[in-house]
Amino acid sequence: MMPTDPTRRSALSVALLAHAGTRYEVDCWMAGNGQPHGSVRYDTDRAWFTIQGRPTALRELAQALLRCAELTEQTYPAPAAAVVEGVAG
Repeated sequence: MMPTDPTRRSALSVALLAHAGTRYEVDCWMAGNGQPHGSVRYDTDRAWFTIQGRPTALRELAQALLRCAELTEQTYPAPAAAVVEGVAG
């Protein structure tokens, strides 16, 4: 049995693969303690997940995802489209 890591909030590790064109569903609700929460859900026949949290936490996650996308594009730029002589792009 692996020992627990008290510095981590969750004992669960997952990898979610993002694909362009995926349709995510969003929802929001008021928790029993009066605090607003939101969620992003992806659901297929084979798998599903939700990311839930308070608005500030969801914004922080969104900012981290944007920084990750920008870092990836800067580090590994997409190759320029091939130019065919005599054909306008």
